[in-house]
Amino acid sequence: MKKIIPISLMLAALAITSCGPREEDDIFDKSAAERLNEASAVYSQRLMATPNGWAMQYYPTTENEYPYGSGYLILCRFNADHSVNVSMDNRFSNNKYASDTSLWEIITDNGPVLSFNSYNTCMHAFSNPEDIPFTGNSDDPNDETGQGAKGDYEFIIVDAPEDASYMMLKGKKRGTYNLLTPVEEGVDYADYLADVKTFQHDKFANDTLSFNVIHFGENAYKMTGASDGIPNIFPYDGDAVIDEKFIPFLVTKRMGKYYLRFRDKISLVADREDQEFEYDPSRDVFQSVNNQDTYIEGDNPARYFASTFEPDGLLLNSNKCWSFSPESDMSEKMKTIFNNLTAGFTAKGMILLGLYVQERSQELQVRVVYRQGKTNKSIYFNYNFQPNDKGVTFNYQGYVGQANQILNLIPDLEQFLTTTLSQQFIASAGVTQFDLRFIKLTSSADADQWIVFELVNKPK
Repeated sequence: MKKIIPISLMLAALAITSCGPREEDDIFDKSAAERLNEASAVYSQRLMATPNGWAMQYYPTTENEYPYGSGYLILCRFNADHSVNVSMDNRFSNNKYASDTSLWEIITDNGPVLSFNSYNTCMHAFSNPEDIPFTGNSDDPNDETGQGAKGDYEFIIVDAPEDASYMMLKGKKRGTYNLLTPVEEGVDYADYLADVKTFQHDKFANDTLSFNVIHFGENAYKMTGASDGIPNIFPYDGDAVIDEKFIPFLVTKRMGKYYLRFRDKISLVADREDQEFEYDPSRDVFQSVNNQDTYIEGDNPARYFASTFEPDGLLLNSNKCWSFSPESDMSEKMKTIFNNLTAGFTAKGMILLGLYVQERSQELQVRVVYRQGKTNKSIYFNYNFQPNDKGVTFNYQGYVGQANQILNLIPDLEQFLTTTLSQQFIASAGVTQFDLRFIKLTSSADADQWIVFELVNKPK
């Protein structure tokens, strides 16, 4: 089909070309095509400027639902032969390390665009228009055929400083911003991904009704459901549904330090924006890189431990219980007490396996589990539990059934139950406030007497 060009446009073009010296030469020394080609070369060099490649914080879409809104850590090494090695370890690789090599180039499309222009099993896993196998169930298949995860494989280069300290890409179709930061030389990709994955799991895998807290100066916000990387952030005393605000995040590692970066800037408080936080192990918090009084911390251990004993808490409404045993982390003073206790069982031909604070017959009791011969046996003791803002007080009430027979055989057990355990304890984090499956209980009367309780499933 021939194109019909209006005469007016032809005349205008003729007038421009007959204006003596070319005005374009007065403004630019090179044509637009030449400038785009040079820009392509410049950005290609900057992509290759980091010898060990980049950690890409990749977001398929701007949605806030898993898995389309989730972030995915992808490592990319761009080579001079225009091959690119892409590696990842996430749900799209069956939670195993996967790596593939394909081709890349910088194309010009109203600006420089990074294109992964041959098929890569890692990068293109997010743009394949196929059903995502791990979503939905038999009742709700959630078939994504025709769209897949909706992700991009071509990215507009928004910012790429000369020092190659970072690079910002924008999905060509979906418009998501994806930050690239250098991976240190000598760092193995599989080790890097495993390290970050473990760190993020340890900090945000607690599914036991605790939460994190974001402090914006004097303002506090709860951060719940962070284990899937898409937490709900709302005022501390607000409503999780009415005030909900879902903001995905990813964790990366640079120069030995861990960073948490939200996909979108957080602007919950006037005149303040925060997006990236650096983990401070000395304080056990994620500290904002922009504002000193903005930080993320785990739940209050005393609040959380006390809440598990409440009528609607974990111990009465789940298969969970608090456990401690001779192998638990404890002070030297407590270890001496426990050694005497286990020795008492051994002297009678039995092995102490552990003690459990649990619900039984609508009562909270301490269960002592021991082995006699080849059989595991249990005895129960009644306690009154009084949670407070610092921890909990255990008050011994007596034994259940024939448990007194074991008490008579092992005097150290009665001493432990009626004195060592029957007192007020201060609760603190056993490992980190971000994972309160471990709670350290310290005697309020003796700081040298402490033991770490672990939240576990009830033993059979």
